[in-house]
Amino acid sequence: MKNAKTGNHVHGDFGTVSVRKRQNVLEKRGHKRPTFTRVLFGAALAINLLPAPIAQAARFVFDQRRTEVRFIYKIAYAKQRGRFTKVSGTLDYDEGKPGKSKIKALIAASSLTTGDTLIDSELKGASFFNAATSPVITFKSVEVHAGSATSAEVAGEVTVNGITKPVTLNVTIEPHDDPALKYDVGARKFLAKTRIRRSAFNMVDYQAMVDDDVDIEIEAIARPR
Repeated sequence: MKNAKTGNHVHGDFGTVSVRKRQNVLEKRGHKRPTFTRVLFGAALAINLLPAPIAQAARFVFDQRRTEVRFIYKIAYAKQRGRFTKVSGTLDYDEGKPGKSKIKALIAASSLTTGDTLIDSELKGASFFNAATSPVITFKSVEVHAGSATSAEVAGEVTVNGITKPVTLNVTIEPHDDPALKYDVGARKFLAKTRIRRSAFNMVDYQAMVDDDVDIEIEAIARPR
């Protein structure tokens, strides 16, 4: 294809095009580039100024095979112990903000065991845990006061024998490094302790023999959901 230049025009196969008009078109296009650049810069700046995503608490579940609730009470001067073996629950835990944690637990009253069938039958009966009428013991956190990244006081509500009362748990949460759980990456060891008065839950039999105070300890392995 041959072109011949005459004055301000170029002659070729596609006709005659004014060089000045082409320059005007290019100049107009060139004026748009800074505007486009400013738009990109503004968009990038807006993205950078957006608030960072809020970290969400991770959901953990209690491993029912490695979780139990223990209780200790006194008969005369001797300590007696028992435990509940069927416990389930969840823990919403943000390691950076432990004060935002939430805890829920369910305990099967019928899973109570002391190693003595006669005592077990009495404690599961209507005068104590009343397992037939109130088969589930529950705990729900209301407020968490973090003492450190691994410890806190957890205020909550516990329901025993159909009666709900406030209770405070002293809780520790630590990484769990048991080799038996090597496939549960991120598991936590959960330990909580408190003391209740059995009379607050209408358990008033044998007051002359059995102390009113009962110490409670919850030990669980919490696995990431």
